[in-house]
Amino acid sequence: MGFIKFTKGTSLSDKDRKALQKLLTDEKKKLQSALKEVDASLSVLGAGKKAKKKK
Repeated sequence: MGFIKFTKGTSLSDKDRKALQKLLTDEKKKLQSALKEVDASLSVLGAGKKAKKKK
């Protein structure tokens, strides 16, 4: 993903604003799905550790 630098007084056109919003929404969805995978992995690892402690 690229980096966009905004300076004071810079404004986006409607087209650019919508494109940027779409890009950010897509990135957010990707991050949320990755976070769900990480949470699932951590819960599996956490359950394994808890089971070992009980023994």
